[in-house]
Amino acid sequence: MKELSSSRDDYPKFEAVNAEIVGISSNVRFSQQAFADFLKLNYPLLSDSNLQAMTAYGVLNAERRLAQRSYFIIDKQGVVRYKKVLAPKEALVPNEVLIEEVKKLN
Repeated sequence: MKELSSSRDDYPKFEAVNAEIVGISSNVRFSQQAFADFLKLNYPLLSDSNLQAMTAYGVLNAERRLAQRSYFIIDKQGVVRYKKVLAPKEALVPNEVLIEEVKKLN
């Protein structure tokens, strides 16, 4: 929850560098929406209940049906320009680092 709330609070900083934030998990859509509403998120949480996106991006933990915590920056042409997949218990990537990565694309 800390990561989602932090992204919510820093959303204007992401907007300032023309970045969009999207969260995704294997939870079903109505669960995602309820969670987004609970946290008052200002960006979408998408459902990948069929696990296609997680598989395509190489972050699926098939045994647990969950994605490894990961970050992607994708440019306007759909090319992944930054990818960070965290090991279990690895510290979250600070928003400032992500914003700096986005700035490199502009």
